[in-house]
Amino acid sequence: MVEGKPAGRGAPTSRAGNRTADQVINIAECRELADHYKGLSGASGISKARAAVLKNIARTFVGLAGQLDRLASLARNEQR
Repeated sequence: MVEGKPAGRGAPTSRAGNRTADQVINIAECRELADHYKGLSGASGISKARAAVLKNIARTFVGLAGQLDRLASLARNEQR
């Protein structure tokens, strides 16, 4: 997704724009998106409010990556 453009339009910044309905985001993509939004939050010329929202989005993706990692670990342990 590109900042300022609706999802699914324009050039995707990751593989996320190319998924089908049954695909889910993975840990690496969450981290990639977190870095992307963190970078956007540091851009010059944006308001403090916009920077705060972008930082919050980045933190959300970091949290999601952690939860997906925990879920994968639980799944591996349950298969033993």
